[in-house]
Amino acid sequence: MTVSLFPNLQVVPLARCVLHEETDARRVEQLTARIQADRILRNPPILGRHEDLQPLIVLDGATRVTALRGLGAPHIIAQVVNYDDDMIQLHTWSHLLSGMTLDELAEGLGGEPLLQVSACAPHQAEMALMRRETLAYLADPQGRCLALNSGVDMVSQATGLRRLFAVYAGRAAISRVPPAEWRARLGEGGASVAVVFPVHTKDDIVALAAAGAVLPAGITRHVIPGRALRINGPLDLMSGPRPIAEKQAWLDAWVRERQDGHGVRYYAEPTFLFDE
Repeated sequence: MTVSLFPNLQVVPLARCVLHEETDARRVEQLTARIQADRILRNPPILGRHEDLQPLIVLDGATRVTALRGLGAPHIIAQVVNYDDDMIQLHTWSHLLSGMTLDELAEGLGGEPLLQVSACAPHQAEMALMRRETLAYLADPQGRCLALNSGVDMVSQATGLRRLFAVYAGRAAISRVPPAEWRARLGEGGASVAVVFPVHTKDDIVALAAAGAVLPAGITRHVIPGRALRINGPLDLMSGPRPIAEKQAWLDAWVRERQDGHGVRYYAEPTFLFDE
C-alpha cells in the first residue's frame, strides 16, 4: 500500500513529550484503568516536531500520554509529524455552558484577581478578540456580553484562561462547538452561556511548550491528515525494560507485516466514528 501521508510511527521516550493543554483527571483515571485491563494503547497520540524545540509537542492525546506516565511506562508508541507542515491546521473551540448563568459565572470570576471583567457590546468583544486585545469573552442569549483581560504575554494569558475554565469546570455541562456555531446554538438545549476564546496559532503552542505552560483542556483542535488509528500498541512493549532501539525495531517489523498483509486501510474522506 502506497500513501503519501503514511504515518510516521515511533517509540518515543515519554520524557520528551510536552503537553500544551491540561488534562481531565477523571478521564485520565478512566483511560488508565482501561489500558491496564486491555494491556494495549488503542490509538497513538500525535506528537509535533518543531525545529526550534527539543521536546515533542503533544498535539492530540494528552490524556493518553498522562495515563502512560502514571503507569510508569518509559516509552509510548506515537505518530510523529512535522508541526511546521502547512497541512497541519490549528482550530479553536468555543464552549457552550448549561446549568450556569452569566451572572453566576461573573460572580465566580469576581474572586479571581488575575482576571479583569468588563461589560461590553458583543461586536466590541469580537473585534477585541480578533486583535488579541482581550483574553476571551462571555455571552448569553439575552445579548449581554462580558470581556476578560489578563496579562499580555502568552504564558500569562494561558494562566488566565485556566483560571476562567476552573470557575465553570465541574459546575456546568460543557459542549465544544466551532466558533461559527455558538450564536445559533446558544439558548438551545439549556445552553445559557457561550465562552468564546481567541484563535491560537502554532507559534502560541510552541511558545507555551517551550515555557512549560498549558492551556485549559478542550479549546484547541489540530486537524492532521493521515491520522493513524487502531494501532493497539502493547502496554508490555511500552512499559518493558528493553532498549528503545529494540522496541522501534519491533514496531517497524509490525508495520511492515501489516502493510504486506494488506492490513492497513486509508480513508481519504472525512470519517465519523461511532465507537469512541
